[in-house]
Order: sequence, then C-alpha cells, then structure tokens
Amino acid sequence: MTTPAGPGPRHDRVLIVGAAGALGTAIARAHAADGARVTLVDLRAPTDLTAELPGTGHRADALDVTDRGAVLDHLAAAAADDPPSAVVYAAGTNTSGPIAALDPAAYDRVMDVNVRGAFHVAQGVARALLPVVDELRLVLLASTAGQRGEAGGTVYCASKFALIGLMQSLAAEFAPAGARVNAVAPGNVDSPMLRQLAVELAARGDGDVDGVLHALAQEAVLGRLIDPVEVARACTWLTSDASAGVTGTTINVDGGMLTA
Repeated sequence: MTTPAGPGPRHDRVLIVGAAGALGTAIARAHAADGARVTLVDLRAPTDLTAELPGTGHRADALDVTDRGAVLDHLAAAAADDPPSAVVYAAGTNTSGPIAALDPAAYDRVMDVNVRGAFHVAQGVARALLPVVDELRLVLLASTAGQRGEAGGTVYCASKFALIGLMQSLAAEFAPAGARVNAVAPGNVDSPMLRQLAVELAARGDGDVDGVLHALAQEAVLGRLIDPVEVARACTWLTSDASAGVTGTTINVDGGMLTA
C-alpha cells in the first residue's frame, strides 16, 4: 500500500519510541513523508530505517523503555538539543494463553514494556518537554484489546486498558500546558506480532495458522486485517495541527471490529 498524502508539510521533529516494529516503522515513514525530522529509538538503534527515510535530519538511538533513568536522560537531552514537538509511543509486546498457565516472567515483560515504559516516557515528557515545547502532542499506541477483553488475552488486554487510562489522565494533566494526549487503537494488524499470535493459537488447537489468520481478519466488519500504514496515518493526523481540537481520545483503526 502506498502512503497516502498527509495533512500538510511539516518540518518539526517527532520522537518515535519503538520505531523498529511494524507499526513504529510505518509511523516513522509516514512522518518523514510529511516532512518531519524523526528520531527513532528502540532497543537497538534502527539505523537502517533512518537511512532509507526521505528528507534529512533523522536520527536513530538505542533506548530501553524499561530503564527509567535512560528514558529520562534521553528526553532531557532531546529537550536541551532539538526538542520534539510530538512523541509517539509505539513500543509493545504480547503474551497469550490461559491464565492458569501464565508465565509470571512473561506477565512482567508485557507490563514493563506496554505500561511501565509508557509511564517512563510520559514522565520524561512532563519533566523535560512540557516546559520548553508549545502545544506538545503525545500519542500512545493502544489496541482494541484495551477496550474489550479476550479469552487468553488477560495480560495484553490488561496492559492496553491501562494504557488508555494513562492517556486519559495525561490529557487532563497536560492540558494546562497546551499539550494534547491521545491514543490510537489498532485492531488486528497484519504484522509479525499477529502472525506469532496465530502460530500460538494454532499450537493450542485453534486450527492451522492460515485458518487462524483468516478468522482474525473476519473479526473486522471489513473482513480484512489492518495495514500498518492505516495506523500510521491516524498517528500523523494526531501529531499534526489538523487535530488541534482533539485530546483525551482513542481513535480505533480496527476495520469495525468493535462494532461487530
């Protein structure tokens, strides 16, 4: 799918956390295509992605979102150098299965990345960026799983419900500083994470992998999986001036899954 035209040219800096994943990569490409200078961070600096983006001024850094000190230091350095006008938190991981068999280490990992990491970034934004950036925009990547529980998805659902609650609270807290905070909630995205979930479901007896993927696609009223580019476009709109009146909102990019 080609990247559709964005809301207009821009030359600001956008920080994308979790830029190496399928959604983070699409979000980076969409912002760069709109003219933004992007800073891409992930556990390993996504330098290859930075090199292929259109435009100039892009950066890649390594950052572990579970390391609070590292996150705060990174945002403080960004504020002192070239402050981003927008931050997108796209870091995320998953585990699935019956709660009786749940691995506590897997639970900790999901919560550390999906919730604790977002909290660290939000705290860094509040301390370092809000004092120096006018009309800052923060977007958190949530999920339809944060709005409706799913059997076998207790940990992931709990983490994404928490992320939406965090977003709503931050929107109220950051508003006096002129900042906007929103969430984008994808449905079943055609991504390595979803394909791994399909493998796990098939291994537990839910059919073969192709059949599981077909069933996941049919959960949307559109009858298909979501393309990462479609999620990215929602993010670029929320980080642009075109959405100036929007805060505290979750935008579902789910093909109508939650209406089914």
